[in-house]
Amino acid sequence: MDVDRAAGATPAMAQWFAAKAEYPDALIFFRMGDFYELFFDDAEAASAALDIALTARGTHQGEPIRMCGVPAAQRDVYLARLVRRGFRVAIAEQIEAPAAARARAAKSSGGKALIERAVVRLITPGTITEEALLESGRSSLLVSLAHDARQIGLAWIDVSTASFETALIERNELPALLARLDPAEILSAELDGLGALAGRRAEAEGLPGPDAARRYLARLFGVASLDAFGAFSDLEAQAAAAALRYVERSQGGSLPRIGHPVRQSEAGLLVMDVATRASLDLLRTRDGSEAGSLFGAIRRTVSAAGARHLAQWIAGPLDAIEPLRARQAGWQSLLVVPDGLSAIRTALRGVPDLARALARLSLVAGKSGRLAPRDLAQVRDAMAAAADLRAALPAACGEAAHPLAADAAALDPSADLAHLLRRALVDAPPQRVGEAPSIASGFDGELDAERRLRDDTRQVIAALQTELAMRYGVASLKVRHHHQLGYVLEAPSSAVEALRAFPELVLRQGLAAAARFTQPELSDLDRRIAEAHDRAAAREALILDHLLRQLIAREGALAACAAALARLDALQSAASLAQSGRWNAPSLTTDHDFTIEAGRHPVVEAALPPGARYIANEADLSPDRRLMLLTGPNMAGKSTFLRQNALMIVLAQAGLPVPAASARIGLVDRLFSRVGAADDLAAGRSTFMVEMIETAAILHQAGPRSFVIIDEIGRGTGTRDGLAIAQAVLEALHGQIRCRTIFATHFHDLVQLGAALPRLRPCTMRVKSWRGEVVFLHEVIEGAAERSWGVHVAKLAGVPDGVVRRADMLLRAAERSRPGDQALPLFAGLEPAPPPVVEEASIWRDALSAAVPDQLTPRQALDLIYAWRRKFLGDGPQGAVENE
Repeated sequence: MDVDRAAGATPAMAQWFAAKAEYPDALIFFRMGDFYELFFDDAEAASAALDIALTARGTHQGEPIRMCGVPAAQRDVYLARLVRRGFRVAIAEQIEAPAAARARAAKSSGGKALIERAVVRLITPGTITEEALLESGRSSLLVSLAHDARQIGLAWIDVSTASFETALIERNELPALLARLDPAEILSAELDGLGALAGRRAEAEGLPGPDAARRYLARLFGVASLDAFGAFSDLEAQAAAAALRYVERSQGGSLPRIGHPVRQSEAGLLVMDVATRASLDLLRTRDGSEAGSLFGAIRRTVSAAGARHLAQWIAGPLDAIEPLRARQAGWQSLLVVPDGLSAIRTALRGVPDLARALARLSLVAGKSGRLAPRDLAQVRDAMAAAADLRAALPAACGEAAHPLAADAAALDPSADLAHLLRRALVDAPPQRVGEAPSIASGFDGELDAERRLRDDTRQVIAALQTELAMRYGVASLKVRHHHQLGYVLEAPSSAVEALRAFPELVLRQGLAAAARFTQPELSDLDRRIAEAHDRAAAREALILDHLLRQLIAREGALAACAAALARLDALQSAASLAQSGRWNAPSLTTDHDFTIEAGRHPVVEAALPPGARYIANEADLSPDRRLMLLTGPNMAGKSTFLRQNALMIVLAQAGLPVPAASARIGLVDRLFSRVGAADDLAAGRSTFMVEMIETAAILHQAGPRSFVIIDEIGRGTGTRDGLAIAQAVLEALHGQIRCRTIFATHFHDLVQLGAALPRLRPCTMRVKSWRGEVVFLHEVIEGAAERSWGVHVAKLAGVPDGVVRRADMLLRAAERSRPGDQALPLFAGLEPAPPPVVEEASIWRDALSAAVPDQLTPRQALDLIYAWRRKFLGDGPQGAVENE
């Protein structure tokens, strides 16, 4: 602690300074009675973030103590807002009761009692366990990094569900892995590669050495060596140990239930880089919304855990055919029983989040004061839902060979525990012990007896009130309970003087319209009621602790049940998509196939108004035609078609149905999407530079099993440069990389490459002209676009008519010329033509004003037309009389 800064502090503020010294980077929520107070710089930061008043209380070293506060009863509401803004918050609680503090002070010096306080919880974005602070359908990962000059070891933990995984990767693979995990918090020293996630970094306090890390992990998980769980590298062990130490510190020295570390490998996963994930909006759009994302369009889950499970499938598609076929078989088996899917959804709807409830309960094992009885009820209700779900599953699930056999078996974790919790708990237990009864009447005879004594005493209060009102002659006399004074007599101010005549009545508090007195019989009754209440509370806490210990003893089976509930919800979501018959299981192969019949874009289709029909399209990138060169105007749906086929791969390799009549897809190892242009001004990169960086990533990393969608390479620079780059990239994809590719472009000249590139197939977006208007049919057909229709798009966008007409005139003039002087080597044999003649509009006006139509003979009018053609278009017969 900064001794100079804390010098002269009051005892309570000295406690605050000690907490701040221990957690200098966190806001200190300092419990003072019914409020959490914040002081000094913490108060300024919190008042701005929470939009609450900043005040001052007293002085310290001659300066006012800035402060603000929030009610303790609304703590979680304010904490949620602070955590969403990236703050870390240390909770400094009163760890003894005021009465205990007074008794301790009386035994020592007899001075003023100071309640002991200590930080019991550090809340950070990646260590949240509180239900009110978590997003129900989204994982909350803490990622820890340890690195050397070449490699990075990662460990990631979801404290709320106990999952714990590690990986060892090359340094250049970090951005893609972080994009897949989307962590809430990153524990690391300064490190390149965090990109847009750099703001989520928390400073690591120092990595343990490899040997120390291994010993720490082995001790925590009760094994002789970490090798019991797999061959972890030193960097993985260091990252894992750092993550667990961080979690342990955040929980006040206790660790919640954490599963043993599982070593993961990027092998077996479909690899997507950061740009591809951003382009495809897999889980959220760029503004952070689920609506408009692939996940939002296909999610049919009915539980929070199921939504998280489905999101993990979409974020991490597989590159392994057997697990994918197992997933397909799982959801397809749910469709075989008539009305069975409806019963499954009913059983799952509203099922509590068992995994997160278990994590919270494991954290408070042995600490009954922090136990949330509601979490016990969530376990009870989740087990009941699991029993209903097991009954709703197809009968064949009981067979060992059935794809859902293991999940069905896990749905019955402990019949005796389920029975115990049903008998013991009230229907709706409170969030905190003591707020309301948690144990049902009739479960424990001793608790029932204490409650009867407590409740009967309350009836005695009513009788005593009547007796005292008669004794003192004040009919309106009431017995009230005050949180500091205990039971008191409350009388109207008009009766105060009369009551002062009774010596046993002691005036304790005067109010505007009443006064409060203590009385010996009331004080004795208060003591007896408090004792009965305390005995009942102690007995209830004892029973709750017993229930918790019974639950922890079956923790492994309950965790398996939670995983089965989440997986089955994700599978029924897939089956619900396929139930209509418009989504189907793709045929997966290990070849280089890609044929889609009547494919649709899942997100665009979901956004269509009722009754609107999506124009389905075929896609065939078979090995002998693996490169599609797509031309045509943007508004015809090129970008939609590109993303549509990339999303087919994501869905297929997540094990889910695809929006197509049929699909045959050879597994893809890497998916690349370069669709849409954006700059990166913060990094000093123009739109074209970003485009080239993303193109370079594709050319360096793609291979024969990859799938690439590219839109408008080369459009960010001059026409000649752009066309040259586009042709070179196209040739590399065709001849060197040899991957499946859809290459969209406005450079129509590239269609001529078909003669030199045998695997290239030109396609275009079908456009129809109708009564002077252009109709985009959103249909992909073989062939090349005749034109770009850019002028028509400008008209649709509202560009002024005069500008549109002038652009159309210039375009028509330009189309009469040939691009010989701009041709690339492949097109060098084309005959060059002079550039179009472009005249100013004033010349047209002068020529028209010089001609008087009523005075022209037919021959003169014809000669005038020829003259204008020679002047403006460079053609027409010679020898005609010019009229200028």
